Amino acid sequence: MRKFILFLLPLLILWGCSKEGGKTDRYPIYDNVIDHSKTLAFGDDRDVYVFCDSINWQGLQPFIGSAIEQQINIVYPEKYFNLIMADSKELQKLSKYKNLLYIGQLDSDLPVSAYMKKVLSQDFIKRVENTGGDLFSGENLNCCDQIVLFLLGKDAKSLQKIGALQAENIFSLLLKRFTNRQGYYAYQGKVIDPSFFDNYPFSLKIPDTFRLYSNDKIGRFLCFLYRARLENKEIPDKYISVYYEPMPENKVDLNWLIAKRQEIGKKYFEGDEFDPEIVRKEPFKFKKRDGYRLLGAWKNMKYAIGGGFQSYGFWDKKTKTAYIVDSSVYFPAGDKLPVLLELYVISNSLEIK
Repeated sequence: MRKFILFLLPLLILWGCSKEGGKTDRYPIYDNVIDHSKTLAFGDDRDVYVFCDSINWQGLQPFIGSAIEQQINIVYPEKYFNLIMADSKELQKLSKYKNLLYIGQLDSDLPVSAYMKKVLSQDFIKRVENTGGDLFSGENLNCCDQIVLFLLGKDAKSLQKIGALQAENIFSLLLKRFTNRQGYYAYQGKVIDPSFFDNYPFSLKIPDTFRLYSNDKIGRFLCFLYRARLENKEIPDKYISVYYEPMPENKVDLNWLIAKRQEIGKKYFEGDEFDPEIVRKEPFKFKKRDGYRLLGAWKNMKYAIGGGFQSYGFWDKKTKTAYIVDSSVYFPAGDKLPVLLELYVISNSLEIK
């Protein structure tokens, strides 16, 4: 489906479907992610610099290191983050990088622990003295786009314990920041005219860089596509779609989601398919509604291409309607995970009327 519709797009551009003179606004929900009053942040969005005295890291690496560098299989296994062990001599040099994690203990005067005791508030230090250890997070402390995490234990034993307990929370905080960054990038420009969704039972905040790919009102399927104006293998094709159908009682389960997503691929994406045995299948809340998620690789045997996708299926009790909110990417040149996170953020703007 992905490379062979370029000449159809002028017939389907979104502006031709919107009401003339309609108002097009920005979606400012992610504007506060960046603090423009502060200096530029350095580093890659996925690089996490960890400062930890070596004697402490030996025991913490199996917990914290594994959590930060966990992988997810899309087309191939991709790491969420790249963990970089930083030298204590670079505490000041790296202070304006995007993702920083400091790990230390109160009863140590080794470089990282000493630095943490110097910069952390006395209230936090007292809390650690009373509880044995804690995790503190701050955003944009030293530059415009930053998350800084401090994991502090009262002593070596307490630090090992709190490290094991907080490892997944550290990952979750980093992932939340990474996802919010994708939202900030996605919504720098305007979104399409809200009036476009007047005749639909839902609305979305779609950046106006996307164009209409498919609009099957009888089949209750709507899809948007982002594609660079000039074909460029370094820029991904991105798809966001919504399928909905009346459903008096909730019959949404994994089997329903798999079957419907296969139908959608064949009907609207020129024969796209996926292997149900390989993709990730799991319960998942979407917009506070219980549902299911599929995540993995799509393929198109006709054109010998493939990419990554994610599908969220759920039932809306108020309207008695089942939904599939789907996004996919065609990007042979690079990782799919950051793109799918961006598309998840956009999909999460869904509002059911």
